[in-house]
Amino acid sequence: MFTLIYLLLLIALVVFSWIGSVYGIMLPDATVLPNLLSADSVRWFVRHAIDNMADAPFVEVVLVLMMISAAEQSGLWNTLITTLRRHVRSSLSRQQKFALHVSVTLFAVCVLIVMVGLVGPRGNLLSVTGRIAGGPFASGWLPLLNVCVCLSCLSYGWLVGLWRTERDVLKAFTATIARCSGYFVTLIVASQLMAVVQYLHLLDLLGWGEVSMLPIITVVYGLPLIVSLVRD
Repeated sequence: MFTLIYLLLLIALVVFSWIGSVYGIMLPDATVLPNLLSADSVRWFVRHAIDNMADAPFVEVVLVLMMISAAEQSGLWNTLITTLRRHVRSSLSRQQKFALHVSVTLFAVCVLIVMVGLVGPRGNLLSVTGRIAGGPFASGWLPLLNVCVCLSCLSYGWLVGLWRTERDVLKAFTATIARCSGYFVTLIVASQLMAVVQYLHLLDLLGWGEVSMLPIITVVYGLPLIVSLVRD
């Protein structure tokens, strides 16, 4: 659904840019609205097509979906929910309780190791000025979280006997990614749409020049992912 919507919006912007260039619609910087059908715009689009897709959060989405898949397929998520419900805690087997304790302990150890890298002015995960902002942690917190979660889920799935081979683990870790595979097509179209919006300076044209693109990009990329997870 979102793929078609974004594709239609992209086509609409192409038509709008053509009409705007014909009638000489001016941007705030006194330049004419670019025509996406012109030779210069076509060259820009082809030259930056890959770069536009690289700006989309493909890696971030894969890491998030991997964590969700690991938690669901290992059974750790359901076990945690069950544990939080005191009246059904006794329904867990001894094996599940042991696996839960191990996985939670492993997660705590992983978090502790990360915290050590944030302690003191010479923390390995801090910036050269001793701050989180601008340091390795600020840029790589999601991969670190992915490692912590996936290791915990891996230990739980193995201890309860769900996973025995490497193939079992790979299948479990990619189950949600496969389920949401259509979203990545949406992401490709959305990345081109966002690039065209910026190329045409649409926010400036609408008088929203001071509005950040980040909230718009977050909604455009995030909403289809949420719908895909809920629907599937």
